[in-house]
Amino acid sequence: MSLKTAAIAVLFSALTCFAAPRSVHPSAKQFSAGQLAKSVHPSAEQDGWINLFNGKDLSGWHLRNPNGPNLWKVENGVYTTAAKGTDLQTDRDFYNFQLHVEFKVAAGSNSGVYMRDRYELQLFDSFGKQPEEGGSGALYHRRPPSVNASKPAGEWETLDITFVKQRLTVYQNGRKIHDNIDVGPKGTGASSNRDDAPGPLRLQGDHGQVWFRNVKIRPVSEEEGAKLLLK
Repeated sequence: MSLKTAAIAVLFSALTCFAAPRSVHPSAKQFSAGQLAKSVHPSAEQDGWINLFNGKDLSGWHLRNPNGPNLWKVENGVYTTAAKGTDLQTDRDFYNFQLHVEFKVAAGSNSGVYMRDRYELQLFDSFGKQPEEGGSGALYHRRPPSVNASKPAGEWETLDITFVKQRLTVYQNGRKIHDNIDVGPKGTGASSNRDDAPGPLRLQGDHGQVWFRNVKIRPVSEEEGAKLLLK
């Protein structure tokens, strides 16, 4: 090797040592700027889902009847009302959406989830009974659930709902109870009398004791909603 070639080799080796990147442990995660922003400032609306309960108070909600008895309270992140209180509804209006609700009812209790302030999904102590139009999971007095998926009173249950225009798909406790059904042009139960339009989510509180937690909603487009209805 000539002296000139040796000198070039030594210089290249030195430059490589200084320029070599620091090694990164294989388990270390790499984040984009957007991901870092989310991790530092977590959003209540990640992935389009909106948490409707903050776990502390009734912010974002109001009594349907402002003069009615307010028996709602928050205990350890759970929202509950004693019997014969007042319905609670969101300040915001929604139209096409996915909705997740966790609830439990007391023995013999009766409540409901109203969508757009017009269409009620009945919540009831219905464990072990035949599906009926007034039973848990029913589109109240219009369509019974295809199966009774209720758990015994006092146990936590889930509703996973997709509601787009006049079409509705519902899972209760992981079992499909309504499969892309037509809800019809008129409301159900103690519905508002207005035409179908964006409206609040309403939790019935004027019947029996009921508990709610982890209530969240995700607005969707008609196009996306049409696909979700079929799942």
